[in-house]
Amino acid sequence: MIGNRVARGVAKVAGVALTAAAALAVGPQAASAQVAAQAPAVACQAVGRVSGSVAEYTLYDSAGYSGACITFYRLGNCTATTGDVNGLYNLAGWGWDNRAGSVHTYSQCDVMVYDARDCPRSGAHSTWIDQSADLRLGGVNWQNRATCVLVS
Repeated sequence: MIGNRVARGVAKVAGVALTAAAALAVGPQAASAQVAAQAPAVACQAVGRVSGSVAEYTLYDSAGYSGACITFYRLGNCTATTGDVNGLYNLAGWGWDNRAGSVHTYSQCDVMVYDARDCPRSGAHSTWIDQSADLRLGGVNWQNRATCVLVS
């Protein structure tokens, strides 16, 4: 039994030595690239995700659905019409005030972004958005301007 423990200890030390030797052989830049390739992709911050919930919309802090992101969840799909309110979010509570560069919606949801925290009572707002890879929508730039999100 002691012989098995010693053999396992030697194997672990040998494995560490081989890994270190491989890093030295390929250089520090290649070793960093290997570590980065093994690192998992950063997941979006999730709000309201519970068992049985579905994604409502995701905000990205850069155009092209890239950069840091936050996904809001709900129980059940949104309604198929924009005539009602299915959700209302003040983005400052999650550190996303004036940060969004693109938005993707799910589960039949559409969003309208506002530049005021007390939406929908005040502030300028966009039209209904199903999804937008760039919140510089036509002649109106909503990139890094959204403070509140209305969901329908």
